[in-house]
Amino acid sequence: MSKAGVVTTREAVGAFEALGFVGRVVDSDVQAAEAVLSLARTGEFGLILLTSDVAGGWIESEVARSMVVPVVLVVPVMSSDSSVASAAVRRLIENAVGIDLVGKTTEEASHDRR
Repeated sequence: MSKAGVVTTREAVGAFEALGFVGRVVDSDVQAAEAVLSLARTGEFGLILLTSDVAGGWIESEVARSMVVPVVLVVPVMSSDSSVASAAVRRLIENAVGIDLVGKTTEEASHDRR
């Protein structure tokens, strides 16, 4: 049976662990990306949640674009910019079904034109 993990901050980890997730506490985007890779390499995790307040380093990585298993899902937290999580969820859906069902936000579209 696969485990579910979460990579997040000290303030948020307790809530996820109460739901049965294996928690990894990080202080930065770089640490978060390393923690996700560490969990994925064990082969024990089918799902890894990554909170949006520490997701910047992961979302921009090449590994994030190519990894299929485990599923790494960025979840929004109240203290951060939710557009990071929205863009990540949109990319996951696009990778899963092959088309952009959600559509890019105005901000994302403006970055694509540069």
